[in-house]
Amino acid sequence: MERIDLDKITPEELELSIRQSKLLFKLNHTEPFTEEYAKLLNELPDGNIGENSNITTPFAGAAFHRIKLADNLFINSNCLAMARGGIIIEDDVMLA
Repeated sequence: MERIDLDKITPEELELSIRQSKLLFKLNHTEPFTEEYAKLLNELPDGNIGENSNITTPFAGAAFHRIKLADNLFINSNCLAMARGGIIIEDDVMLA
C-alpha cells in the first residue's frame, strides 16, 4: 500500500490535477455516446480504459491517470473515484 501525503504536491502534479479537472468538466458537460464523449472518456484516465467500457456522467474524483479500467466495464452516474493511491477495476464489472 502506498501512503499518499495530500499536503505535498509537486508543481507538475498540480498542473496535471488542473488539466484533469478541466477534462472532467468537459466530460460531464458533453453529450454521451458521441465521438467527443468517447475521446474525453479515453483521455481522462490517460488512455487506461478498456474496450466496450463506459462511464455515465456526472463523474467526479481525482488522479484519474492512476485509474486502470479493463474491458466491458460500466460505471453508473454519480461515481466518486479518488485514485491518488491507484484504482484497478478488472473486466466485466458494473458499478452503480
